[in-house]
Amino acid sequence: MSKTSAPTDLTFSPAVEHLYRSFAAVPFRPHMPRCAHCVSDADVAQLGDDVRSLAPDLVARFVTKSGTTWGEAADLRRVAPAALHLAADQQLPVNRCVVLHQLAAASWADWPPHEVDAVLRFLVAEWERLLLVPPRPGAFAHRWLRQTATVTDDIEPFLDAWQRGLSQPAGPAAVHLAVLLVNSELRPDFPATVADLFEPASVAVATVGSGAGTTFAGDAPSPGRAQRLATWLAEPSTEAHLVRAASDLAHTSDARRLTLAVDRLRRFRVAKNRAG
Repeated sequence: MSKTSAPTDLTFSPAVEHLYRSFAAVPFRPHMPRCAHCVSDADVAQLGDDVRSLAPDLVARFVTKSGTTWGEAADLRRVAPAALHLAADQQLPVNRCVVLHQLAAASWADWPPHEVDAVLRFLVAEWERLLLVPPRPGAFAHRWLRQTATVTDDIEPFLDAWQRGLSQPAGPAAVHLAVLLVNSELRPDFPATVADLFEPASVAVATVGSGAGTTFAGDAPSPGRAQRLATWLAEPSTEAHLVRAASDLAHTSDARRLTLAVDRLRRFRVAKNRAG
């Protein structure tokens, strides 16, 4: 393991192990419903192998068909750890969004509490790993957060982790914030555009809470997510961390973007306060 990759595994690897262990008791159903024309007996048999060893192509094909022509929520539940893990490591030939949309459609928040907790723990660990890596196409924090909002309305754990990342020596977490402020749909003089960071939900969105249940979003994004992100952006500590990062990284290739981000964040705070 390289020195640069080691920090990313501090929370992610344990979360992966916990995820697989939490779902280990979910049984394989060899007689799951399927379309006999597009899913063969061999396909189903392969899905019965150890979840950790399932081939990415097989997982992707099953997840895409789950709930329609191959399997039901109970079957997706068994494969969920592999789907999430492979998607996080960009080993699936389908977008991570597909996995999250299918989990939402399967009402994953109604699964046993220890499984729900394992999924949430994994998502937070995946997020923390992302914040340790410089932004790159397909791995921007605000886009990852948009995708994850498909399966949970509660973005508080992710914002808390982002704040912790910002409080550390200036690095990728601050640059991810700069990308949000400079290169996203957010327009700093119009605070309401923070809602544009969250795409309309086309499928059910699970809300995990102490009451154990599922609520569903319609065609518009949940205002709670956008409002919470706006509040977080406007917090003095968020600006303070960004200002420090802009100073500490003034001689790097990210300097101009960070300087622009500080100006945009200040404009956002002023506009938000003016709007009440």
